[in-house]
Amino acid sequence: MRLVSKSMSGVCAATCVAVLTSVAAAQSVEFTEYEPTPTVSGTVHIWGSPQMGNLLNLYERGFSKLQPTVRFDNELKSTLTAVAGVYTGRAEIGLLGREIWPTELQAFESMKGHAPTVIDIATGSYDVPKATFALMIFVPKANPIASLSTEQLDRIFASGDQPIRTWGELGLKGDWESRPVHLYGFSVDNDKSQIFSQMVFRAGQSWRPELREFSNGAGQNGVDAGELILKAVEGDPDAIGISNVHYAAPAVKALALSTPGHPTPIPPTRENVASRTYPLTRAVYMVVNNDSVHPPSAAVVEFLRYVLSQQGRQAVIQEGNYIPLTPEFALKQLRQLPAQSK
Repeated sequence: MRLVSKSMSGVCAATCVAVLTSVAAAQSVEFTEYEPTPTVSGTVHIWGSPQMGNLLNLYERGFSKLQPTVRFDNELKSTLTAVAGVYTGRAEIGLLGREIWPTELQAFESMKGHAPTVIDIATGSYDVPKATFALMIFVPKANPIASLSTEQLDRIFASGDQPIRTWGELGLKGDWESRPVHLYGFSVDNDKSQIFSQMVFRAGQSWRPELREFSNGAGQNGVDAGELILKAVEGDPDAIGISNVHYAAPAVKALALSTPGHPTPIPPTRENVASRTYPLTRAVYMVVNNDSVHPPSAAVVEFLRYVLSQQGRQAVIQEGNYIPLTPEFALKQLRQLPAQSK
C-alpha cells in the first residue's frame, strides 16, 4: 500500500516501469497463505470496475470461507466511480481497472486533504481486451527497425522541442533515411493514451497533433480501436502505432523497448510482462482512504491481506484475464498494510 503523489510519478514508477529483480532474490521470496487472525466482521462496500467483477467475486468467495462474518456490498458500474466512491465515503474500497487519472487524484485530495492509498492487486493482461493489456509499439514487418528507447518514443509521439519526424533520425539508412514517421494511436482521452503519456512523456508535454487517433467502433459489434490501429499500420509502410499483440497480424511486428535504467531492449513477451520488466506493462488496483484519523477497518485490512496472499494469487490465475503479482511485488504491498487493524 502506498500514497500516490499529485504528479503520478509514484504510480508510474511502481507499476509501469520495470521492477528488475535478480534470480537469487526472486527465489528467496514466496507467497504466504492467508490465515484468518484476527476474526473480523462487518460489511465491506466496493465500487468500481465491472470488468473486474469476476476476479472480485473469486476473492470474496474465497475470503468468506475463512472470514464468514464479513459481507460484501458491490457497486460495479464503472471504473470512473471507484475513486469517487472512496472519497465520498460510499465505499471502503475502489476497484480500479486502470491507473488513476490526475483529475481523480486532485478530486480525492480536495475532498480528503491527503492522497489516496493505492494497492497493486494484479499485473494487467498480456493480450486480453478490456483487461488492461500491456501497450506495445508496432511497425510494418518490412521496416528494418528492431527496437526503440522510451526516450525515442517521447520524441516520436510527444510535442517536445526535439521531435523525431523521419526514420533516418532513428538510425535507418538508404531509402528509409528521409521517409516520414506516421503516428497512429488511441484517442488521446482514452485511458491507454493517458497512461502512455504518463509513462513516456516528460512533464508538461502533450501529444503531437500529427497523431492519427482511433476510438472503438460504435455498437456492440464495433471494432476495437486496437484492431483499427494495426490495420492502419499494416497499410502504411511509414507507420508506427500503439496497440497490443492481441490485434497483431503477420504483416506487423512489435518492437523491443529499452529504458534509461535498462539499455538492453526488452521484447514485449508474456514473460516480460508478467515480471514487469517490459516498460509498458500495466496493472490493476484497489484504492482506500488511509490516514491516522480514518484508517481502514479491520475487515478491509484482512481482505487486502487475502488479496495479496497465495489464495489471492490463485484467484487471479483461475480468473485468467490478469497476471498474478510476482512474490516480491506482493510482499512490498503487504509490508505497507497497517500492522494492526482498528
